[in-house]
Amino acid sequence: MSFTRRFSWLIPAILLAFVFNPNCAQKKDATKHFEEAMRIKNTSISKAMEELKEAIKIDPKYVEAHYHLGTLYHHKKLFDEAMKEYKLVQKLNPKFPKLHYVIGALYYTLGVFEWTKASKIDDSYLFKDDGKQVFYKEGTDSERAIEKYKKLVEKDTLNPLAHYDLRGVYYDLAILEYQKAIKANSKDTSAQYDLGLVYLERGKIDKTKEQLKILEKLSLGHARGLQQQIEMEEAQKKMLQEKK
Repeated sequence: MSFTRRFSWLIPAILLAFVFNPNCAQKKDATKHFEEAMRIKNTSISKAMEELKEAIKIDPKYVEAHYHLGTLYHHKKLFDEAMKEYKLVQKLNPKFPKLHYVIGALYYTLGVFEWTKASKIDDSYLFKDDGKQVFYKEGTDSERAIEKYKKLVEKDTLNPLAHYDLRGVYYDLAILEYQKAIKANSKDTSAQYDLGLVYLERGKIDKTKEQLKILEKLSLGHARGLQQQIEMEEAQKKMLQEKK
């Protein structure tokens, strides 16, 4: 019996397995929900989220669906849910593009919220940070560090120092994530710009100016934006000192 004749019966069997493979049909259905979510996400976030959830329900390992669901949770200020989705993406595909950037952006947003709370209670916390204090040590358990300060905030919600310290942890984590994003793609202007902002708000003015020089070579628009933020902070500091 020839080789061709011996295995020719496999060809239709393989084709049938491909055509009728339920997993292929399921992935196709998941893709339909994902594509519909992408089509409507700018006009109806809630409906887009439902479509993404349907896609994930069909295919729990649908990385892109988890990623975009995370970004929509972030947009709706559902931060815990957003982080959960990003962590799933990290588990499924650690090298997923933009992952470090969006995690950094989430930490940065959380830091801004805590900074706002601290400064509303006591405006001396607006520019208290001189950049010297280390709030989070790289390599340690980030969730444990966050939980430690969250408990202090919960114990006394009107304690500005607790909010300030929690802000510091979030900012330090944001810096690490932005640095990873830049290591993966040094031309990521969003990561370069946001890193400059976090450095500025952490009182690391020298590092902020380093980011400004980088942005001047990458994107003049981003460079002008960061320069404006630097000037705005200097004006606010001056105004606060005059009030005193």
